[in-house]
Amino acid sequence: MRNNKNNIILSLKILISFSRNLIGHFTGKQKIMTLSFIILILSLVNIINIFTYTPNTSALDYSSNVGVGFTFNPTLSINISSSDLVISNLKPGTTEDSNSINVSVAINAAYGYTLSANVGDDIHNNSNLTHTNNTDIFSSIAIDANLSSLDTDNTWGYTSKLSNETVWSNYNGLSSSSNTILLDNNNTADSTGGIDFKIAAKASNTQPSGVYTGTINFIAVTKVAPMSLLDSFIASGAEQLNGYYKMQDMTHDICSNVDIEESELQLIDVRDNKVYWVAKLKDGNCWMTQNLDLDLVQNKTYIHADTDLGWDPNSFDANATWILITDPNWAKDKYTPYYVDSGNKYVYTSNSDADDIIYDSLSSCISAGHTDCEHYHIGNYYNWNAARANGNDDTSICSAGWRLPNLDSNEYGNLLANYNIIQNSTSTTYLENGFNIIRKAPLYFIRSGYQGDRSDTGVAPGVRGASYFYNKATIYASYMSFNKTTINPIWNNQYFQIQGYGFSIRCLAR
Repeated sequence: MRNNKNNIILSLKILISFSRNLIGHFTGKQKIMTLSFIILILSLVNIINIFTYTPNTSALDYSSNVGVGFTFNPTLSINISSSDLVISNLKPGTTEDSNSINVSVAINAAYGYTLSANVGDDIHNNSNLTHTNNTDIFSSIAIDANLSSLDTDNTWGYTSKLSNETVWSNYNGLSSSSNTILLDNNNTADSTGGIDFKIAAKASNTQPSGVYTGTINFIAVTKVAPMSLLDSFIASGAEQLNGYYKMQDMTHDICSNVDIEESELQLIDVRDNKVYWVAKLKDGNCWMTQNLDLDLVQNKTYIHADTDLGWDPNSFDANATWILITDPNWAKDKYTPYYVDSGNKYVYTSNSDADDIIYDSLSSCISAGHTDCEHYHIGNYYNWNAARANGNDDTSICSAGWRLPNLDSNEYGNLLANYNIIQNSTSTTYLENGFNIIRKAPLYFIRSGYQGDRSDTGVAPGVRGASYFYNKATIYASYMSFNKTTINPIWNNQYFQIQGYGFSIRCLAR
């Protein structure tokens, strides 16, 4: 009866898998085939094999007819060298290994697979090995433990290695609620020969003898084609405006689903319909790769739906009235949001040149033969309160779905370190060629200069690197700054007046 039930369930799973894969043939959705089996038997005295098992599982080859015949790929199968893991000589007060088995995957998917494991089934529904009396147990060690040996009585764990290697991993526990990845293979051909896998257990001096059993499930999942930023927006169902996906539609999931490093895309800001380049960079975040150019309209109200005014609009005033500056000498008022339009200038860095070329228009930059001019636009300068939306450290002038970099985690510094511009996130010295790397693809940070709080202060474009604001509730403005010879990824300026200065802004996705 139990076998019949299992056969029915298996058949339903195959039908569901086929339906999903058939749809995936047209939509590019991930195709997953999961096979799991293997009985784990632990004994303190005598072991008997109580389960039977066919070691090799045949690959599944789906086919269907839609107008014309086709064969659905990829194919995948798991092969396991033995049906049992057995510790046959575990004595009170000792630690012993089981036999080892080989787990390998056969696949023809273009992008490889992951092999993972978890524990438990409808009989053994947790991570313990359980005595036949259903009372005494061996507990799996914590899944996040990285123990070099089992040092707690009545615990068990697993160890594995690539079959073509000699060193086993440290013992770890398996979880019944999540999968533990054992092998991540990006290739169709498996040159590793799979993994060798075994368990070990430590018994107390008083643990009852007898048979302890449990179940380990091995799961192989095919990988789909790497997803670009464009692919991720399409998959999210986001709608376009004027032929562009919207800045305000960016979500954490869209960014995290991007597999192609440095994948870039142009998005439109619905607040003024300006278009910006954004990219998934090496630090794992999606960043704007050009400066913000939002013109603040006098007495215009920006709301939670279009502007980064925090995640809980009920916890503070979600509306912000921006004031358009009319004083060409900037403003000394540090408590009111101000901005300055720097004009339509482009601070271009050509190849490895140490000097910048400043163009007065996009057309003149393009006419000079450059194809990436948009990245080098100076954008606008914003004072501290404009950058932070005159709010707290969870608000900013960025569009909804985006935010200013975080000061506490030094996100500018981490980004620069990922690109070997500086040694670590707090370094203030360039690594070799760092000054050129920071200003070119894929980062495109430019020496946009900044606006002082008086007519006799400030720095012209092309001299000092863009002083980009962090977000943090503090009386002092914090920012990243660089020039030709020096760099400071986390500048906490102790002068209160710096809040009245105008700096450039880059945003990253929430």
